[in-house]
Amino acid sequence: MSADTLDVARFAAILKQAATDFKGRAEELRQLDSILGDGDLGVTIELTSKAMLEYLTTQQEDDIGKLLMNCGLNINKISPSTFGTVLANAFMGAGKAAFGKKQIEIIDLAALGDGAIESIKKRGKAEVGDKTVVDTLVPAVEAFKKESASGDAKAALSATVKAAEAGMKATADMKAKFGRAKWFQDKSIGVQDGGATAMYYLIESFVRHLNPPA
Repeated sequence: MSADTLDVARFAAILKQAATDFKGRAEELRQLDSILGDGDLGVTIELTSKAMLEYLTTQQEDDIGKLLMNCGLNINKISPSTFGTVLANAFMGAGKAAFGKKQIEIIDLAALGDGAIESIKKRGKAEVGDKTVVDTLVPAVEAFKKESASGDAKAALSATVKAAEAGMKATADMKAKFGRAKWFQDKSIGVQDGGATAMYYLIESFVRHLNPPA
Protein backbone atom coordinates (compact mmCIF):
# COMPACT_ATOMS: atom_id res chain seq x y z
CA MET A 1 0.00 0.00 0.00
CA SER A 2 1.43 3.39 -1.02
CA ALA A 3 1.67 6.45 1.20
CA ASP A 4 -1.20 7.95 -0.81
CA THR A 5 -3.52 5.02 -0.11
CA LEU A 6 -5.91 4.83 2.83
CA ASP A 7 -7.41 1.54 3.96
CA VAL A 8 -9.79 1.09 6.90
CA ALA A 9 -7.02 0.45 9.43
CA ARG A 10 -5.10 3.57 8.49
CA PHE A 11 -8.25 5.68 8.28
CA ALA A 12 -9.38 4.52 11.72
CA ALA A 13 -5.95 5.18 13.23
CA ILE A 14 -5.91 8.74 11.89
CA LEU A 15 -9.45 9.40 13.13
CA LYS A 16 -8.50 8.11 16.59
CA GLN A 17 -5.59 10.54 16.72
CA ALA A 18 -7.82 13.37 15.53
CA ALA A 19 -10.48 12.51 18.13
CA THR A 20 -7.85 12.57 20.87
CA ASP A 21 -6.62 15.99 19.70
CA PHE A 22 -10.23 17.18 19.49
CA LYS A 23 -10.90 16.24 23.09
CA GLY A 24 -7.97 18.43 24.13
CA ARG A 25 -9.72 21.44 22.60
CA ALA A 26 -12.88 21.08 24.70
CA GLU A 27 -12.16 23.83 27.24
CA GLU A 28 -10.96 26.31 24.63
CA LEU A 29 -14.11 25.74 22.57
CA ARG A 30 -16.32 25.94 25.67
CA GLN A 31 -14.93 29.39 26.41
CA LEU A 32 -15.37 30.55 22.82
CA ASP A 33 -18.92 29.23 22.67
CA SER A 34 -19.83 30.92 25.95
CA ILE A 35 -19.36 34.35 24.35
CA LEU A 36 -22.39 33.92 22.08
CA GLY A 37 -23.97 30.75 23.43
CA ASP A 38 -24.30 28.64 26.56
CA GLY A 39 -20.84 27.12 26.46
CA ASP A 40 -22.12 23.60 25.83
CA LEU A 41 -19.85 23.17 22.81
CA GLY A 42 -17.11 22.06 25.18
CA VAL A 43 -19.32 19.27 26.51
CA THR A 44 -20.25 18.31 22.96
CA ILE A 45 -16.59 18.06 21.98
CA GLU A 46 -15.91 15.75 24.92
CA LEU A 47 -18.92 13.57 24.09
CA THR A 48 -18.22 13.35 20.35
CA SER A 49 -14.57 12.54 20.99
CA LYS A 50 -15.59 9.81 23.44
CA ALA A 51 -18.06 8.34 20.96
CA MET A 52 -15.47 8.29 18.18
CA LEU A 53 -12.73 6.77 20.32
CA GLU A 54 -14.96 4.05 21.76
CA TYR A 55 -16.19 3.02 18.34
CA LEU A 56 -12.85 3.27 16.55
CA THR A 57 -11.12 1.21 19.23
CA THR A 58 -13.46 -1.74 18.76
CA GLN A 59 -14.57 -1.45 15.11
CA GLN A 60 -13.93 -4.32 12.71
CA GLU A 61 -15.07 -2.82 9.42
CA ASP A 62 -13.45 -3.49 6.05
CA ASP A 63 -15.43 -0.70 4.37
CA ILE A 64 -14.35 2.93 4.75
CA GLY A 65 -17.87 4.14 4.05
CA LYS A 66 -19.33 2.03 6.85
CA LEU A 67 -16.54 3.16 9.18
CA LEU A 68 -17.43 6.82 8.62
CA MET A 69 -21.18 6.27 8.73
CA ASN A 70 -20.92 4.39 12.01
CA CYS A 71 -18.78 7.18 13.46
CA GLY A 72 -21.61 9.54 12.60
CA LEU A 73 -24.27 7.27 14.06
CA ASN A 74 -22.36 6.90 17.32
CA ILE A 75 -21.83 10.65 17.58
CA ASN A 76 -25.53 11.23 17.00
CA LYS A 77 -26.49 8.77 19.75
CA ILE A 78 -24.30 10.30 22.41
CA SER A 79 -24.48 13.99 21.51
CA PRO A 80 -27.81 15.28 20.13
CA SER A 81 -26.68 18.94 20.38
CA THR A 82 -26.61 21.20 17.32
CA PHE A 83 -22.91 20.72 16.66
CA GLY A 84 -23.14 17.02 17.46
CA THR A 85 -25.88 16.63 14.86
CA VAL A 86 -23.91 18.63 12.30
CA LEU A 87 -20.78 16.55 12.87
CA ALA A 88 -22.75 13.31 12.73
CA ASN A 89 -24.25 14.37 9.40
CA ALA A 90 -20.81 15.28 8.08
CA PHE A 91 -19.49 11.80 8.87
CA MET A 92 -22.53 10.07 7.45
CA GLY A 93 -22.40 12.15 4.27
CA ALA A 94 -18.71 11.38 3.83
CA GLY A 95 -19.42 7.72 4.54
CA LYS A 96 -22.09 7.58 1.87
CA ALA A 97 -19.56 8.90 -0.65
CA ALA A 98 -17.09 6.14 0.31
CA PHE A 99 -19.60 3.32 0.76
CA GLY A 100 -18.34 -0.03 -0.50
CA LYS A 101 -14.69 1.05 -0.71
CA LYS A 102 -12.06 -0.97 1.13
CA GLN A 103 -9.42 1.61 0.34
CA ILE A 104 -9.17 5.01 -1.31
CA GLU A 105 -6.44 7.30 -2.54
CA ILE A 106 -5.82 10.63 -0.80
CA ILE A 107 -7.10 12.35 -3.92
CA ASP A 108 -10.49 10.67 -3.30
CA LEU A 109 -10.95 12.67 -0.10
CA ALA A 110 -12.52 15.38 -2.26
CA ALA A 111 -15.59 13.19 -2.80
CA LEU A 112 -15.85 12.55 0.94
CA GLY A 113 -15.66 16.29 1.58
CA ASP A 114 -18.39 16.97 -0.95
CA GLY A 115 -20.54 14.29 0.69
CA ALA A 116 -20.05 15.87 4.11
CA ILE A 117 -20.98 19.33 2.82
CA GLU A 118 -24.07 18.06 1.01
CA SER A 119 -25.30 16.28 4.11
CA ILE A 120 -24.72 19.28 6.39
CA LYS A 121 -26.46 21.68 4.02
CA LYS A 122 -29.39 19.34 3.50
CA ARG A 123 -29.96 19.09 7.26
CA GLY A 124 -29.14 22.60 8.41
CA LYS A 125 -29.66 24.76 5.28
CA ALA A 126 -26.59 26.89 6.06
CA GLU A 127 -24.51 28.42 3.29
CA VAL A 128 -21.11 30.07 3.17
CA GLY A 129 -21.37 33.43 4.95
CA ASP A 130 -23.86 32.26 7.58
CA LYS A 131 -21.18 31.93 10.31
CA THR A 132 -21.23 28.14 10.70
CA VAL A 133 -19.03 25.08 10.12
CA VAL A 134 -19.80 25.46 6.41
CA ASP A 135 -17.55 28.53 6.31
CA THR A 136 -14.60 26.33 7.27
CA LEU A 137 -15.48 23.15 5.43
CA VAL A 138 -16.45 24.49 2.00
CA PRO A 139 -13.27 26.51 1.31
CA ALA A 140 -11.19 23.63 2.64
CA VAL A 141 -12.74 21.15 0.21
CA GLU A 142 -12.60 23.62 -2.68
CA ALA A 143 -8.91 24.28 -2.04
CA PHE A 144 -8.21 20.55 -1.89
CA LYS A 145 -9.94 19.94 -5.23
CA LYS A 146 -8.17 22.84 -6.91
CA GLU A 147 -4.69 21.86 -5.74
CA SER A 148 -5.16 18.12 -6.17
CA ALA A 149 -5.78 18.63 -9.89
CA SER A 150 -1.99 18.82 -10.25
CA GLY A 151 -1.63 15.38 -8.65
CA ASP A 152 0.38 16.72 -5.70
CA ALA A 153 -1.37 15.33 -2.63
CA LYS A 154 0.92 17.07 -0.13
CA ALA A 155 0.30 20.48 -1.71
CA ALA A 156 -3.43 19.80 -1.76
CA LEU A 157 -3.48 18.88 1.93
CA SER A 158 -1.48 21.96 2.86
CA ALA A 159 -3.84 24.18 0.87
CA THR A 160 -6.78 22.52 2.60
CA VAL A 161 -5.59 23.48 6.07
CA LYS A 162 -4.77 27.05 5.01
CA ALA A 163 -8.18 27.51 3.43
CA ALA A 164 -9.93 26.01 6.46
CA GLU A 165 -8.08 28.40 8.75
CA ALA A 166 -8.92 31.40 6.58
CA GLY A 167 -12.57 30.36 6.47
CA MET A 168 -12.67 29.93 10.24
CA LYS A 169 -11.14 33.35 10.86
CA ALA A 170 -13.50 34.98 8.37
CA THR A 171 -16.48 34.05 10.56
CA ALA A 172 -15.41 36.73 13.02
CA ASP A 173 -16.62 39.37 10.54
CA MET A 174 -19.98 37.68 9.95
CA LYS A 175 -23.35 38.07 11.63
CA ALA A 176 -24.72 34.81 12.98
CA LYS A 177 -27.85 33.41 11.32
CA PHE A 178 -28.18 30.11 13.18
CA GLY A 179 -28.24 28.83 16.74
CA ARG A 180 -28.12 30.85 19.94
CA ALA A 181 -25.57 33.20 18.40
CA LYS A 182 -28.20 34.65 16.05
CA TRP A 183 -29.94 36.18 19.08
CA PHE A 184 -27.01 38.59 19.38
CA GLN A 185 -27.53 39.97 15.85
CA ASP A 186 -24.84 42.61 15.12
CA LYS A 187 -23.16 41.88 18.45
CA SER A 188 -22.12 38.51 17.04
CA ILE A 189 -19.81 40.35 14.64
CA GLY A 190 -16.27 40.31 15.97
CA VAL A 191 -16.51 36.85 17.54
CA GLN A 192 -15.16 33.79 15.72
CA ASP A 193 -17.74 31.03 15.38
CA GLY A 194 -17.25 28.10 17.73
CA GLY A 195 -18.52 25.45 15.34
CA ALA A 196 -16.35 26.73 12.51
CA THR A 197 -13.38 26.68 14.88
CA ALA A 198 -14.12 23.12 15.96
CA MET A 199 -14.32 22.03 12.33
CA TYR A 200 -10.97 23.65 11.62
CA TYR A 201 -9.34 21.75 14.47
CA LEU A 202 -10.70 18.47 13.12
CA ILE A 203 -9.49 19.17 9.60
CA GLU A 204 -6.06 20.34 10.75
CA SER A 205 -5.59 17.32 12.99
CA PHE A 206 -6.73 14.83 10.36
CA VAL A 207 -4.34 16.30 7.79
CA ARG A 208 -1.45 16.47 10.25
CA HIS A 209 -1.75 12.82 11.16
CA LEU A 210 -2.34 11.81 7.55
CA ASN A 211 0.62 13.80 6.32
CA PRO A 212 3.11 14.12 9.21
CA PRO A 213 6.02 16.52 8.68
CA ALA A 214 9.26 14.89 7.53
